[in-house]
Amino acid sequence: MELTHLNQINFAELRFEKFDCFIAATGDQARCYHLAGLINVAVPLKYVLSPCEPEQVDTCQYLSQFLDNGFRLYSTAKNNFEVLDKLLHEICNIHTHHLNILIDYSCMPKKWYALLIDSMTRNTFATPNINLYLSYTPKVFNRQEKQASVDYIGPVLYNRDALLDRKPLSMIASLDNSRHPINEAISKVKPQRVLAFIPRCSHDPAYTQLVIDNNKTLLDRLDSNSIITYEVERPEEINSLLTSYCLEERLGSEVMIIPQGPKTFALMSMLLSTRYPDVKVWEIVAKEEKKTKAPHGQPAASPVVVKASFIDDDYDPDE
Repeated sequence: MELTHLNQINFAELRFEKFDCFIAATGDQARCYHLAGLINVAVPLKYVLSPCEPEQVDTCQYLSQFLDNGFRLYSTAKNNFEVLDKLLHEICNIHTHHLNILIDYSCMPKKWYALLIDSMTRNTFATPNINLYLSYTPKVFNRQEKQASVDYIGPVLYNRDALLDRKPLSMIASLDNSRHPINEAISKVKPQRVLAFIPRCSHDPAYTQLVIDNNKTLLDRLDSNSIITYEVERPEEINSLLTSYCLEERLGSEVMIIPQGPKTFALMSMLLSTRYPDVKVWEIVAKEEKKTKAPHGQPAASPVVVKASFIDDDYDPDE
């Protein structure tokens, strides 16, 4: 299927949409159930993705809220792509002309929502016209710098996005409040040029300065044209900026994006890569830390929603 249209939807408009399916993910952040609690319209199919097995419901924070409200549990490890592929085939292989699928990726690992998008473009489904409504709930940012050591630096999806080393490398990095992981990535891939994207959040204006302060060593090495500020809650603006810089850089360079910042940037990177497959999307994964039971990841603003329309190449709406 082909990504044909992309636009931001005001969250208030969701109550007027008819959804055929709702996919969410549980986790240890309080915002994981926020969208599900706000959506009052009836949705026939509701699925919650979780690394927990059914017998572990009592030990998984927030999972019971989903199950008590009609969600069906899909247990999957972070790297178990087959389960997510199977889920999409189950949803999309029904004989109807049109589907609306709401996806809350707020608490999904990058690999999960990357695979859902990738699966849309790799497969042909019985339903030829599918809209994904991708929703992100902003959170209260942790003021502590992330100190976890790096476990993995590489493509978000293992089966694609290896570097070809045929051209000089340009790295587009969206920064967060950690400093060491992105420097490790730079040391590993040795890009000729680095473009640093700094998030600006209306719900947490102080976070921008925190990111700048924690990445001062890197930013001091870059010229002003290589430092770009973007609005976290404006995905269309992110898409415009990313497209402009990627198209310029890919003329003479191999382009890779490492989206460390808030997930709206990661989502738009993945959607851009479906249109320009030569643009690589990598991630930096920290080593697993002991989880805390203390509430964190509190919702901080209204969900930010992007509508992505996919149409089968052979679909004729007039037939």
